[in-house]
Amino acid sequence: MRSLQREPGVLLALLAVCLLVAAFILYPQIRVIATPGGQGYVDFFIEGSWQKYLWNSIQIMVLSTTTAVLLGFIYAYAMVYTDMRWKPFFRVMGILPLLAPPFVVAAAYLLLFGPRGLITYNIFGLTLDVTGREGIWAVQTIAFFPFAYQLIADALSRSDPRLEQAARNLGAGPWTVFRTVTLPLVRPGLGAAILTTAIYVVEDFGNPAIIGGSFNVLPTKAYGLISGFGDISGAAAISTLLLGLAMILYVGKIRLDGGRSFVTVSGRASSMPRPPVPAGLSWACFVLCTALATVLISVYGSLVVSALTLRFPSNLQFTLANFQYIMAETNASALQNTLVFGLAAAGLSAIFAMVCGWLVQRGSWSGRRILDFLLIMPAAIPGLFFGIGYATAFNEPWLDWLDRGALIVIAMIFWNVPVGYQAAVAGLRQIDRSMDEAATSLGASSLRGFRDVLLPMLGGSLRVGFVTTFVRAVTTLSVVIFLFTTSSTVATIRMYQLINDLNSGGAAAFAVADIGMAIAVLSIMAVLARGRLALGGARA
Repeated sequence: MRSLQREPGVLLALLAVCLLVAAFILYPQIRVIATPGGQGYVDFFIEGSWQKYLWNSIQIMVLSTTTAVLLGFIYAYAMVYTDMRWKPFFRVMGILPLLAPPFVVAAAYLLLFGPRGLITYNIFGLTLDVTGREGIWAVQTIAFFPFAYQLIADALSRSDPRLEQAARNLGAGPWTVFRTVTLPLVRPGLGAAILTTAIYVVEDFGNPAIIGGSFNVLPTKAYGLISGFGDISGAAAISTLLLGLAMILYVGKIRLDGGRSFVTVSGRASSMPRPPVPAGLSWACFVLCTALATVLISVYGSLVVSALTLRFPSNLQFTLANFQYIMAETNASALQNTLVFGLAAAGLSAIFAMVCGWLVQRGSWSGRRILDFLLIMPAAIPGLFFGIGYATAFNEPWLDWLDRGALIVIAMIFWNVPVGYQAAVAGLRQIDRSMDEAATSLGASSLRGFRDVLLPMLGGSLRVGFVTTFVRAVTTLSVVIFLFTTSSTVATIRMYQLINDLNSGGAAAFAVADIGMAIAVLSIMAVLARGRLALGGARA
Protein backbone atom coordinates (compact mmCIF):
# COMPACT_ATOMS: atom_id res chain seq x y z
CA MET A 1 0.00 0.00 0.00
CA ARG A 2 1.35 3.42 -0.96
CA SER A 3 1.52 6.30 1.52
CA LEU A 4 -1.80 7.88 2.43
CA GLN A 5 -0.78 11.21 0.85
CA ARG A 6 -0.60 9.49 -2.54
CA GLU A 7 -3.83 7.51 -2.03
CA PRO A 8 -6.75 9.87 -1.27
CA GLY A 9 -9.21 7.00 -1.69
CA VAL A 10 -7.43 4.95 0.97
CA LEU A 11 -7.25 7.99 3.25
CA LEU A 12 -11.01 8.55 2.92
CA ALA A 13 -11.67 4.86 3.61
CA LEU A 14 -9.47 5.01 6.71
CA LEU A 15 -11.18 8.16 7.99
CA ALA A 16 -14.60 6.58 7.41
CA VAL A 17 -13.57 3.42 9.30
CA CYS A 18 -12.17 5.43 12.22
CA LEU A 19 -15.34 7.53 12.39
CA LEU A 20 -17.61 4.46 12.37
CA VAL A 21 -15.52 2.66 15.00
CA ALA A 22 -15.53 5.73 17.24
CA ALA A 23 -19.29 6.25 16.83
CA PHE A 24 -20.52 2.66 17.10
CA ILE A 25 -17.92 0.84 19.22
CA LEU A 26 -16.11 3.35 21.41
CA TYR A 27 -18.76 6.00 22.12
CA PRO A 28 -21.58 3.67 23.35
CA GLN A 29 -19.22 1.97 25.78
CA ILE A 30 -17.96 5.27 27.14
CA ARG A 31 -21.57 6.34 27.68
CA VAL A 32 -22.27 3.28 29.81
CA ILE A 33 -19.15 3.72 31.92
CA ALA A 34 -19.81 7.46 32.36
CA THR A 35 -23.53 7.14 33.18
CA PRO A 36 -23.25 6.59 36.97
CA GLY A 37 -20.79 9.45 37.41
CA GLY A 38 -18.12 9.62 40.10
CA GLN A 39 -20.57 9.91 43.01
CA GLY A 40 -22.71 7.15 41.53
CA TYR A 41 -19.79 4.73 41.60
CA VAL A 42 -18.89 5.77 45.15
CA ASP A 43 -22.46 5.12 46.31
CA PHE A 44 -22.56 1.87 44.36
CA PHE A 45 -19.42 0.43 45.94
CA ILE A 46 -20.30 1.66 49.43
CA GLU A 47 -23.77 0.11 49.24
CA GLY A 48 -22.06 -3.26 48.81
CA SER A 49 -24.79 -5.47 47.33
CA TRP A 50 -22.69 -5.81 44.16
CA GLN A 51 -20.38 -8.19 46.04
CA LYS A 52 -23.12 -10.82 46.22
CA TYR A 53 -23.80 -10.71 42.47
CA LEU A 54 -20.10 -10.68 41.62
CA TRP A 55 -19.53 -13.71 43.86
CA ASN A 56 -22.49 -15.49 42.28
CA SER A 57 -21.08 -14.81 38.81
CA ILE A 58 -17.64 -16.07 39.81
CA GLN A 59 -19.15 -19.24 41.32
CA ILE A 60 -21.09 -20.00 38.18
CA MET A 61 -18.11 -19.15 35.99
CA VAL A 62 -15.85 -21.61 37.83
CA LEU A 63 -18.43 -24.41 38.04
CA SER A 64 -19.80 -24.19 34.49
CA THR A 65 -16.41 -23.61 32.88
CA THR A 66 -14.89 -26.60 34.67
CA THR A 67 -17.56 -29.06 33.61
CA ALA A 68 -18.01 -27.61 30.10
CA VAL A 69 -14.26 -27.76 29.37
CA LEU A 70 -13.98 -31.26 30.88
CA LEU A 71 -16.79 -32.55 28.67
CA GLY A 72 -15.38 -30.64 25.70
CA PHE A 73 -11.94 -32.16 26.18
CA ILE A 74 -13.23 -35.72 26.42
CA TYR A 75 -15.47 -35.18 23.39
CA ALA A 76 -12.59 -33.66 21.38
CA TYR A 77 -10.16 -36.41 22.41
CA ALA A 78 -12.68 -39.03 21.32
CA MET A 79 -13.14 -37.35 17.95
CA VAL A 80 -9.41 -36.93 17.23
CA TYR A 81 -7.67 -39.90 18.87
CA THR A 82 -10.04 -42.85 19.06
CA ASP A 83 -11.39 -45.07 16.30
CA MET A 84 -14.87 -45.27 17.83
CA ARG A 85 -17.96 -45.57 15.64
CA TRP A 86 -20.51 -42.90 14.68
CA LYS A 87 -18.02 -40.04 14.55
CA PRO A 88 -19.91 -38.10 11.84
CA PHE A 89 -23.05 -38.24 14.00
CA PHE A 90 -21.17 -37.07 17.09
CA ARG A 91 -19.59 -34.18 15.13
CA VAL A 92 -23.03 -32.98 14.05
CA MET A 93 -24.29 -33.17 17.63
CA GLY A 94 -21.28 -31.17 18.77
CA ILE A 95 -22.07 -28.37 16.33
CA LEU A 96 -25.86 -28.25 16.79
CA PRO A 97 -25.83 -26.12 19.99
CA LEU A 98 -23.81 -23.46 18.16
CA LEU A 99 -26.78 -22.87 15.84
CA ALA A 100 -29.34 -22.36 18.61
CA PRO A 101 -29.92 -19.58 21.13
CA PRO A 102 -28.04 -20.75 24.27
CA PHE A 103 -31.03 -20.09 26.53
CA VAL A 104 -33.20 -22.72 24.80
CA VAL A 105 -31.26 -25.25 26.90
CA ALA A 106 -32.80 -23.67 30.02
CA ALA A 107 -36.26 -23.84 28.43
CA ALA A 108 -35.80 -27.53 27.58
CA TYR A 109 -34.41 -28.18 31.06
CA LEU A 110 -37.67 -26.92 32.57
CA LEU A 111 -39.70 -29.08 30.19
CA LEU A 112 -37.74 -32.16 31.20
CA PHE A 113 -36.90 -31.57 34.87
CA GLY A 114 -39.17 -28.74 36.04
CA PRO A 115 -42.00 -29.07 38.59
CA ARG A 116 -44.19 -30.64 35.88
CA GLY A 117 -41.34 -31.97 33.77
CA LEU A 118 -41.47 -35.06 31.62
CA ILE A 119 -38.77 -36.91 33.57
CA THR A 120 -39.18 -35.59 37.10
CA TYR A 121 -42.99 -35.50 37.33
CA ASN A 122 -44.43 -37.71 34.57
CA ILE A 123 -41.94 -40.55 35.00
CA PHE A 124 -40.82 -40.39 38.64
CA GLY A 125 -43.73 -38.45 40.14
CA LEU A 126 -41.44 -35.82 41.69
CA THR A 127 -42.09 -32.10 41.96
CA LEU A 128 -38.70 -30.44 42.15
CA ASP A 129 -37.45 -26.86 42.18
CA VAL A 130 -34.62 -26.95 39.65
CA THR A 131 -33.94 -23.22 39.61
CA GLY A 132 -30.95 -21.57 41.25
CA ARG A 133 -27.20 -22.10 41.10
CA GLU A 134 -27.32 -25.82 40.31
CA GLY A 135 -29.84 -25.27 37.50
CA ILE A 136 -27.69 -22.58 35.89
CA TRP A 137 -24.63 -24.81 36.26
CA ALA A 138 -26.36 -27.72 34.51
CA VAL A 139 -27.74 -25.78 31.56
CA GLN A 140 -24.59 -23.72 30.96
CA THR A 141 -22.50 -26.88 30.91
CA ILE A 142 -24.60 -28.25 28.05
CA ALA A 143 -24.97 -24.88 26.30
CA PHE A 144 -21.27 -23.99 26.23
CA PHE A 145 -19.34 -27.27 26.07
CA PRO A 146 -19.41 -27.15 22.21
CA PHE A 147 -17.25 -24.01 22.24
CA ALA A 148 -14.62 -25.77 24.35
CA TYR A 149 -14.92 -28.88 22.16
CA GLN A 150 -14.26 -26.93 18.94
CA LEU A 151 -11.18 -25.15 20.32
CA ILE A 152 -9.67 -28.25 21.95
CA ALA A 153 -10.36 -30.47 18.91
CA ASP A 154 -8.56 -27.94 16.73
CA ALA A 155 -5.54 -27.95 19.07
CA LEU A 156 -5.46 -31.76 19.27
CA SER A 157 -5.73 -32.19 15.50
CA ARG A 158 -2.76 -29.84 14.95
CA SER A 159 -0.39 -31.74 17.27
CA ASP A 160 2.32 -33.77 15.54
CA PRO A 161 1.74 -37.54 16.03
CA ARG A 162 5.44 -38.23 15.48
CA LEU A 163 6.24 -36.90 18.96
CA GLU A 164 3.72 -39.27 20.54
CA GLN A 165 4.94 -42.19 18.42
CA ALA A 166 8.52 -41.46 19.46
CA ALA A 167 7.52 -41.54 23.13
CA ARG A 168 5.71 -44.85 22.64
CA ASN A 169 8.75 -46.32 20.83
CA LEU A 170 10.88 -45.33 23.81
CA GLY A 171 8.69 -47.47 26.07
CA ALA A 172 6.26 -44.93 27.50
CA GLY A 173 2.74 -46.18 28.18
CA PRO A 174 -0.46 -44.52 26.90
CA TRP A 175 -1.04 -42.60 30.15
CA THR A 176 2.57 -41.39 30.31
CA VAL A 177 2.41 -40.21 26.67
CA PHE A 178 -0.85 -38.42 27.34
CA ARG A 179 0.50 -36.72 30.49
CA THR A 180 3.99 -35.80 29.26
CA VAL A 181 3.49 -35.23 25.51
CA THR A 182 -0.15 -34.72 24.51
CA LEU A 183 -1.19 -32.38 27.32
CA PRO A 184 1.85 -30.07 27.02
CA LEU A 185 1.33 -29.81 23.26
CA VAL A 186 -2.32 -28.77 23.59
CA ARG A 187 -1.81 -26.60 26.68
CA PRO A 188 -2.25 -23.30 24.78
CA GLY A 189 -5.41 -24.55 23.10
CA LEU A 190 -6.74 -25.88 26.39
CA GLY A 191 -6.00 -22.60 28.12
CA ALA A 192 -7.74 -20.67 25.35
CA ALA A 193 -10.75 -22.99 25.64
CA ILE A 194 -10.94 -22.43 29.42
CA LEU A 195 -10.77 -18.65 29.16
CA THR A 196 -13.09 -18.42 26.14
CA THR A 197 -15.70 -20.63 27.78
CA ALA A 198 -15.39 -18.61 30.99
CA ILE A 199 -16.12 -15.42 29.02
CA TYR A 200 -19.23 -16.99 27.46
CA VAL A 201 -20.43 -18.21 30.85
CA VAL A 202 -19.90 -14.98 32.78
CA GLU A 203 -21.63 -12.93 30.05
CA ASP A 204 -24.60 -15.29 29.66
CA PHE A 205 -27.92 -13.59 30.32
CA GLY A 206 -30.65 -15.87 28.93
CA ASN A 207 -29.97 -19.04 30.89
CA PRO A 208 -29.66 -17.38 34.33
CA ALA A 209 -32.73 -15.24 33.57
CA ILE A 210 -34.86 -18.33 32.86
CA ILE A 211 -33.49 -20.88 35.30
CA GLY A 212 -31.78 -18.75 37.95
CA GLY A 213 -34.80 -17.98 40.10
CA SER A 214 -33.66 -15.77 42.98
CA PHE A 215 -30.00 -16.56 42.26
CA ASN A 216 -28.96 -13.38 40.45
CA VAL A 217 -25.71 -12.94 38.55
CA LEU A 218 -24.33 -9.68 37.16
CA PRO A 219 -26.19 -9.75 33.80
CA THR A 220 -29.58 -10.62 35.30
CA LYS A 221 -29.18 -8.02 38.05
CA ALA A 222 -28.37 -5.31 35.49
CA TYR A 223 -31.43 -6.28 33.45
CA GLY A 224 -33.64 -6.34 36.55
CA LEU A 225 -32.54 -2.85 37.60
CA ILE A 226 -33.60 -1.42 34.24
CA SER A 227 -36.73 -3.47 33.57
CA GLY A 228 -38.01 -3.39 37.15
CA PHE A 229 -36.89 -0.03 38.50
CA GLY A 230 -35.69 2.02 35.54
CA ASP A 231 -32.36 2.39 37.33
CA ILE A 232 -30.05 3.09 34.37
CA SER A 233 -27.26 4.31 36.65
CA GLY A 234 -27.24 1.18 38.81
CA ALA A 235 -27.45 -1.09 35.77
CA ALA A 236 -24.56 0.77 34.14
CA ALA A 237 -22.43 0.30 37.27
CA ILE A 238 -23.24 -3.42 37.42
CA SER A 239 -22.55 -3.74 33.69
CA THR A 240 -19.22 -1.96 34.06
CA LEU A 241 -18.28 -4.48 36.75
CA LEU A 242 -19.28 -7.25 34.34
CA LEU A 243 -17.17 -5.64 31.61
CA GLY A 244 -14.17 -5.54 33.95
CA LEU A 245 -14.49 -9.24 34.74
CA ALA A 246 -14.83 -10.13 31.05
CA MET A 247 -11.87 -7.92 30.11
CA ILE A 248 -9.65 -9.63 32.69
CA LEU A 249 -10.48 -12.99 31.14
CA TYR A 250 -10.01 -11.70 27.60
CA VAL A 251 -6.64 -10.09 28.36
CA GLY A 252 -5.58 -13.40 29.87
CA LYS A 253 -6.59 -15.15 26.66
CA ILE A 254 -4.66 -12.66 24.51
CA ARG A 255 -1.54 -13.05 26.65
CA LEU A 256 -1.85 -16.82 26.42
CA ASP A 257 -2.27 -16.69 22.64
CA GLY A 258 0.77 -14.47 22.28
CA GLY A 259 2.91 -15.95 25.02
CA ARG A 260 4.96 -19.11 25.24
CA SER A 261 5.30 -21.00 21.97
CA PHE A 262 4.43 -24.69 21.74
CA VAL A 263 5.40 -25.81 18.23
CA THR A 264 3.06 -28.60 17.17
CA VAL A 265 3.31 -28.28 13.38
CA SER A 266 6.70 -28.41 11.69
CA GLY A 267 7.58 -27.49 8.14
CA ARG A 268 7.38 -31.11 6.97
CA ALA A 269 4.02 -32.78 6.62
CA SER A 270 3.48 -35.99 8.53
CA SER A 271 1.33 -38.88 7.42
CA MET A 272 2.19 -40.96 10.48
CA PRO A 273 -0.90 -42.24 12.29
CA ARG A 274 -1.43 -41.45 15.95
CA PRO A 275 -0.55 -44.11 18.51
CA PRO A 276 -3.42 -46.53 19.06
CA VAL A 277 -5.71 -45.80 21.99
CA PRO A 278 -6.49 -48.72 24.33
CA ALA A 279 -9.77 -50.41 23.44
CA GLY A 280 -11.16 -49.80 26.92
CA LEU A 281 -10.54 -46.06 26.60
CA SER A 282 -12.19 -45.98 23.17
CA TRP A 283 -15.26 -47.69 24.57
CA ALA A 284 -15.34 -45.32 27.55
CA CYS A 285 -15.19 -42.33 25.16
CA PHE A 286 -17.93 -43.86 23.04
CA VAL A 287 -20.16 -44.36 26.07
CA LEU A 288 -19.63 -40.78 27.26
CA CYS A 289 -20.17 -39.29 23.78
CA THR A 290 -23.32 -41.37 23.41
CA ALA A 291 -24.59 -40.17 26.78
CA LEU A 292 -23.84 -36.55 25.90
CA ALA A 293 -25.46 -36.90 22.49
CA THR A 294 -28.50 -38.42 24.20
CA VAL A 295 -28.74 -35.37 26.45
CA LEU A 296 -28.51 -33.06 23.42
CA ILE A 297 -31.17 -35.08 21.58
CA SER A 298 -33.38 -34.88 24.66
CA VAL A 299 -32.87 -31.10 24.89
CA TYR A 300 -33.57 -30.27 21.27
CA GLY A 301 -35.98 -33.15 20.76
CA SER A 302 -38.15 -31.91 23.63
CA LEU A 303 -38.37 -28.54 21.85
CA VAL A 304 -39.51 -30.18 18.61
CA VAL A 305 -42.08 -32.34 20.42
CA SER A 306 -43.30 -29.37 22.46
CA ALA A 307 -43.73 -27.37 19.27
CA LEU A 308 -45.84 -30.14 17.73
CA THR A 309 -48.08 -30.97 20.71
CA LEU A 310 -50.89 -29.19 22.54
CA ARG A 311 -49.25 -29.03 25.98
CA PHE A 312 -45.97 -30.84 26.49
CA PRO A 313 -45.60 -33.05 28.46
CA SER A 314 -49.16 -33.34 29.88
CA ASN A 315 -51.00 -33.41 26.54
CA LEU A 316 -49.08 -34.95 23.65
CA GLN A 317 -51.83 -34.65 21.06
CA PHE A 318 -50.32 -33.65 17.70
CA THR A 319 -51.03 -30.12 16.50
CA LEU A 320 -49.65 -27.46 14.18
CA ALA A 321 -51.28 -24.68 16.19
CA ASN A 322 -47.98 -23.54 17.65
CA PHE A 323 -46.46 -23.04 14.21
CA GLN A 324 -49.62 -21.32 13.02
CA TYR A 325 -49.31 -19.05 16.05
CA ILE A 326 -45.76 -17.95 15.22
CA MET A 327 -46.75 -17.33 11.60
CA ALA A 328 -49.46 -14.85 12.55
CA GLU A 329 -49.14 -11.06 12.70
CA THR A 330 -46.48 -9.83 15.16
CA ASN A 331 -44.86 -13.24 15.47
CA ALA A 332 -44.43 -13.56 11.72
CA SER A 333 -42.87 -10.09 11.69
CA ALA A 334 -40.43 -11.22 14.39
CA LEU A 335 -39.28 -14.14 12.22
CA GLN A 336 -39.02 -11.90 9.17
CA ASN A 337 -37.05 -9.32 11.15
CA THR A 338 -34.71 -12.02 12.42
CA LEU A 339 -33.89 -13.15 8.89
CA VAL A 340 -33.62 -9.64 7.41
CA PHE A 341 -31.60 -8.21 10.30
CA GLY A 342 -29.32 -11.25 10.36
CA LEU A 343 -28.59 -11.21 6.62
CA ALA A 344 -28.07 -7.44 6.56
CA ALA A 345 -25.75 -7.49 9.58
CA ALA A 346 -23.82 -10.49 8.25
CA GLY A 347 -23.21 -9.00 4.82
CA LEU A 348 -22.27 -5.52 6.02
CA SER A 349 -20.16 -6.76 8.93
CA ALA A 350 -18.19 -9.16 6.73
CA ILE A 351 -17.43 -6.44 4.16
CA PHE A 352 -16.58 -3.82 6.80
CA ALA A 353 -14.31 -6.28 8.63
CA MET A 354 -12.55 -7.15 5.36
CA VAL A 355 -11.82 -3.49 4.60
CA CYS A 356 -10.61 -2.95 8.17
CA GLY A 357 -8.34 -5.98 7.99
CA TRP A 358 -6.80 -4.70 4.75
CA LEU A 359 -6.24 -1.17 6.10
CA VAL A 360 -4.55 -2.46 9.25
CA GLN A 361 -2.62 -5.43 7.91
CA ARG A 362 -1.41 -3.85 4.66
CA GLY A 363 -1.06 -0.29 5.96
CA SER A 364 2.06 1.35 7.36
CA TRP A 365 0.44 4.40 8.95
CA SER A 366 0.84 5.29 12.60
CA GLY A 367 -2.01 4.37 14.94
CA ARG A 368 -2.67 0.97 13.39
CA ARG A 369 -2.31 -0.76 16.77
CA ILE A 370 -4.98 1.46 18.31
CA LEU A 371 -7.45 0.70 15.52
CA ASP A 372 -6.54 -2.98 15.75
CA PHE A 373 -7.35 -2.98 19.48
CA LEU A 374 -10.68 -1.16 18.97
CA LEU A 375 -11.72 -3.62 16.25
CA ILE A 376 -10.97 -6.62 18.49
CA MET A 377 -12.42 -5.05 21.66
CA PRO A 378 -16.09 -6.04 21.03
CA ALA A 379 -15.07 -9.68 21.47
CA ALA A 380 -14.56 -8.92 25.16
CA ILE A 381 -17.66 -6.75 25.60
CA PRO A 382 -20.66 -8.62 27.12
CA GLY A 383 -23.72 -8.49 24.91
CA LEU A 384 -25.82 -6.91 27.66
CA PHE A 385 -23.23 -4.16 28.14
CA PHE A 386 -23.12 -3.56 24.38
CA GLY A 387 -26.91 -3.32 24.23
CA ILE A 388 -27.11 -0.92 27.18
CA GLY A 389 -24.46 1.17 25.47
CA TYR A 390 -26.56 1.53 22.34
CA ALA A 391 -29.72 2.15 24.37
CA THR A 392 -28.10 5.03 26.28
CA ALA A 393 -26.03 6.48 23.44
CA PHE A 394 -28.72 6.56 20.76
CA ASN A 395 -31.84 7.11 22.83
CA GLU A 396 -31.78 10.87 22.26
CA PRO A 397 -34.59 13.15 21.02
CA TRP A 398 -32.58 14.28 18.00
CA LEU A 399 -32.20 10.61 16.97
CA ASP A 400 -35.93 9.83 16.91
CA TRP A 401 -35.68 9.47 13.15
CA LEU A 402 -33.37 6.44 13.56
CA ASP A 403 -35.37 3.24 13.06
CA ARG A 404 -34.87 0.72 15.87
CA GLY A 405 -34.53 -2.09 13.35
CA ALA A 406 -31.63 -0.23 11.74
CA LEU A 407 -30.10 0.32 15.19
CA ILE A 408 -30.30 -3.42 15.91
CA VAL A 409 -28.55 -4.14 12.59
CA ILE A 410 -25.83 -1.60 13.39
CA ALA A 411 -25.32 -3.14 16.83
CA MET A 412 -25.03 -6.59 15.26
CA ILE A 413 -22.53 -5.33 12.68
CA PHE A 414 -20.10 -3.85 15.17
CA TRP A 415 -20.55 -6.44 17.94
CA ASN A 416 -19.52 -9.13 15.44
CA VAL A 417 -16.69 -7.26 13.70
CA PRO A 418 -13.87 -9.09 15.60
CA VAL A 419 -14.58 -12.47 13.99
CA GLY A 420 -14.55 -11.22 10.40
CA TYR A 421 -11.66 -8.84 11.12
CA GLN A 422 -9.43 -11.53 12.60
CA ALA A 423 -10.32 -13.90 9.74
CA ALA A 424 -9.40 -11.16 7.23
CA VAL A 425 -6.08 -10.42 8.94
CA ALA A 426 -5.24 -14.12 9.08
CA GLY A 427 -6.11 -14.50 5.39
CA LEU A 428 -4.04 -11.48 4.37
CA ARG A 429 -1.01 -12.76 6.28
CA GLN A 430 -1.09 -15.87 4.10
CA ILE A 431 -0.97 -13.80 0.90
CA ASP A 432 2.45 -12.46 -0.05
CA ARG A 433 2.62 -8.69 -0.37
CA SER A 434 4.13 -9.08 -3.82
CA MET A 435 0.66 -10.01 -5.12
CA ASP A 436 -0.87 -6.59 -4.51
CA GLU A 437 2.44 -4.78 -5.08
CA ALA A 438 2.49 -6.20 -8.60
CA ALA A 439 -0.90 -4.63 -9.28
CA THR A 440 0.18 -1.22 -7.98
CA SER A 441 3.41 -1.38 -9.99
CA LEU A 442 1.27 -1.78 -13.12
CA GLY A 443 -0.55 1.45 -12.30
CA ALA A 444 -3.51 0.23 -10.26
CA SER A 445 -4.46 2.09 -7.10
CA SER A 446 -4.23 0.30 -3.77
CA LEU A 447 -8.03 0.17 -3.56
CA ARG A 448 -8.26 -1.43 -7.00
CA GLY A 449 -5.52 -3.89 -6.09
CA PHE A 450 -7.52 -4.83 -3.01
CA ARG A 451 -10.72 -5.20 -5.00
CA ASP A 452 -9.33 -7.07 -8.01
CA VAL A 453 -6.44 -9.06 -6.54
CA LEU A 454 -6.84 -9.63 -2.81
CA LEU A 455 -10.61 -9.80 -2.35
CA PRO A 456 -11.11 -12.78 -4.71
CA MET A 457 -8.44 -14.64 -2.71
CA LEU A 458 -10.13 -13.92 0.62
CA GLY A 459 -13.40 -15.72 -0.04
CA GLY A 460 -12.87 -18.08 2.89
CA SER A 461 -12.30 -15.22 5.34
CA LEU A 462 -15.35 -13.40 3.99
CA ARG A 463 -17.50 -16.51 4.46
CA VAL A 464 -16.29 -16.97 8.06
CA GLY A 465 -17.32 -13.40 8.88
CA PHE A 466 -20.68 -13.70 7.14
CA VAL A 467 -21.69 -17.08 8.55
CA THR A 468 -20.59 -16.40 12.13
CA THR A 469 -22.23 -12.98 12.21
CA PHE A 470 -25.50 -14.39 10.86
CA VAL A 471 -25.62 -17.23 13.39
CA ARG A 472 -24.87 -14.86 16.27
CA ALA A 473 -27.40 -12.31 15.01
CA VAL A 474 -30.29 -14.79 14.88
CA THR A 475 -29.45 -16.46 18.20
CA THR A 476 -28.51 -13.56 20.50
CA LEU A 477 -30.79 -12.16 23.18
CA SER A 478 -28.66 -9.89 25.37
CA VAL A 479 -27.69 -7.37 22.68
CA VAL A 480 -31.27 -6.71 21.51
CA ILE A 481 -33.11 -6.95 24.84
CA PHE A 482 -32.98 -3.14 25.32
CA LEU A 483 -33.19 -2.12 21.65
CA PHE A 484 -36.33 -3.70 20.22
CA THR A 485 -39.77 -2.16 19.71
CA THR A 486 -43.02 -3.81 18.73
CA SER A 487 -42.24 -3.37 15.04
CA SER A 488 -38.59 -4.44 15.35
CA THR A 489 -38.89 -7.43 17.69
CA VAL A 490 -36.98 -10.59 16.77
CA ALA A 491 -37.38 -14.32 17.38
CA THR A 492 -35.17 -14.53 20.48
CA ILE A 493 -37.14 -11.73 22.16
CA ARG A 494 -40.45 -13.46 21.45
CA MET A 495 -39.01 -16.76 22.71
CA TYR A 496 -37.94 -15.15 25.96
CA GLN A 497 -41.32 -13.45 26.39
CA LEU A 498 -43.27 -16.65 25.70
CA ILE A 499 -41.13 -18.66 28.14
CA ASN A 500 -41.90 -16.10 30.85
CA ASP A 501 -45.60 -16.30 29.87
CA LEU A 502 -45.42 -20.12 30.31
CA ASN A 503 -46.29 -20.61 26.64
CA SER A 504 -43.80 -23.41 26.12
CA GLY A 505 -45.35 -24.55 22.83
CA GLY A 506 -45.07 -21.15 21.18
CA ALA A 507 -41.54 -20.63 22.52
CA ALA A 508 -40.51 -24.09 21.26
CA ALA A 509 -41.98 -23.37 17.82
CA PHE A 510 -39.99 -20.14 17.67
CA ALA A 511 -36.85 -22.03 18.70
CA VAL A 512 -37.34 -24.68 16.02
CA ALA A 513 -37.99 -21.99 13.39
CA ASP A 514 -34.92 -20.01 14.49
CA ILE A 515 -32.62 -23.05 14.43
CA GLY A 516 -34.11 -24.12 11.09
CA MET A 517 -33.42 -20.66 9.70
CA ALA A 518 -29.77 -20.83 10.76
CA ILE A 519 -29.35 -24.33 9.32
CA ALA A 520 -31.00 -23.32 6.02
CA VAL A 521 -28.76 -20.29 5.51
CA LEU A 522 -25.64 -22.28 6.46
CA SER A 523 -26.65 -25.06 4.06
CA ILE A 524 -27.09 -22.57 1.21
CA MET A 525 -23.70 -21.01 2.01
CA ALA A 526 -22.09 -24.46 2.15
CA VAL A 527 -23.47 -25.29 -1.31
CA LEU A 528 -22.25 -21.98 -2.72
CA ALA A 529 -18.85 -22.51 -1.08
CA ARG A 530 -18.72 -26.15 -2.29
CA GLY A 531 -18.54 -27.43 1.25
CA ARG A 532 -15.76 -25.09 2.41
CA LEU A 533 -17.51 -23.47 5.33
CA ALA A 534 -16.49 -22.73 8.90
CA LEU A 535 -17.77 -20.90 11.96
CA GLY A 536 -15.51 -18.42 13.68
CA GLY A 537 -14.51 -18.83 17.28
CA ALA A 538 -16.28 -15.80 18.60
CA ARG A 539 -19.07 -15.75 21.14
CA ALA A 540 -22.43 -17.15 20.00
